[in-house]
Amino acid sequence: MVVTPGISIAQLIYFVHAAEQGSMTAAADELFVAQSAVSTAIGQLEARLGTQLFIRRRAKGLELTADGQELLVRARHILTSIRDAVDSVSPDALSGVLKTACFKTLAPFHLPPIWARLAGRHPQLHAQVTELDCPETLTALKERRIDVALTYDITSDPAVHYEALQQRPAYIGVSPDHPLASRPMISLHELADEPFILLNLPASREYFLNAFASNGVTPRIAFEFESFETVRGMVAGGHGYTILNQVPSNELTYTGLPIAAVPIMEPVRALHVVLAYRADEPMTAKARAFAAIAREVVTEGAHETSGRR
Repeated sequence: MVVTPGISIAQLIYFVHAAEQGSMTAAADELFVAQSAVSTAIGQLEARLGTQLFIRRRAKGLELTADGQELLVRARHILTSIRDAVDSVSPDALSGVLKTACFKTLAPFHLPPIWARLAGRHPQLHAQVTELDCPETLTALKERRIDVALTYDITSDPAVHYEALQQRPAYIGVSPDHPLASRPMISLHELADEPFILLNLPASREYFLNAFASNGVTPRIAFEFESFETVRGMVAGGHGYTILNQVPSNELTYTGLPIAAVPIMEPVRALHVVLAYRADEPMTAKARAFAAIAREVVTEGAHETSGRR
């Protein structure tokens, strides 16, 4: 099928896969075609457009040019629109691939039950998920690399709509042996001189530090980790305190030691677990199926958390 004179859907598919894989050989393997087919199609596409889409580096593979980066966003849009058009008249619109994402710290809590229900209700739907931080999720949605995501509303963008599913207040995490662990609430001012263990993810870092700054407190950062469980393990071991939003169903950490979650006395903006999708268009049938199950799982988790507290 020709998209415009001299350009075919196959050429766009080969181009997108090569761009995502950074290699024509890897794209060919993924598409189950010969490497020469991918190379030829991309060469014809470049000739038709009159511009170079890739810089070929023998040792480092493919690197997109500025024109290549622009075409990648638009080609994804074209291919998604074609897929949606086919789905709209297909009796089995819930088959094929759905590309989605989940915030890194939410994935262990919500993905297993979501995937179990997806497999049970929509066995022909092949969902692919990537763990991303909040800024990466916004970019992936706008670049059409994913169709829907489960994340936090730490950052915002007018091109992306957030559907709030669950509110997660910030809390202070301390070792149960900490002198303040049994308190009903803890003030950030009381901990200002103690070692703070920071969950250092893009945008998350700014959120946690703003919790202190907005209340006139400067934390003494002792450790910074990108892993939610590493932060919890260090806190449970008595190496400092932290601020988090997600409360596991089990207070034990990987080390076998527990962590106490205590509400913060000062006002700190709560986060929401949200479904994120493009604001300027309806979700596809596949994305709606994922969203419906995510709503169920997160809502059930909210009830369980509320019961524990």
